[in-house]
Amino acid sequence: MGLFTRITDTAAEVTGHAALTRDIRNAVEGGDQEAAATFRTGTLAAALTTKGCNARGQEVADYVEKVVAVDGDGRRAGWLNR
Repeated sequence: MGLFTRITDTAAEVTGHAALTRDIRNAVEGGDQEAAATFRTGTLAAALTTKGCNARGQEVADYVEKVVAVDGDGRRAGWLNR
């Protein structure tokens, strides 16, 4: 893998996680209590470290489980589908 590919891949990861972080923030500001209680991993940790990426992935799974438990379905978590 060349240096240019590594740089563009990293930029894509950071961009994608930044967008997800904005969506999380919007959900929390919109009153989504499950989102507020679940998401803790920051953009850079999620994009640049294996531990952060795994943590964010687990947070997504936990969030969907919480939404289904409260709402009875996962429709409210649809914003995760980018």
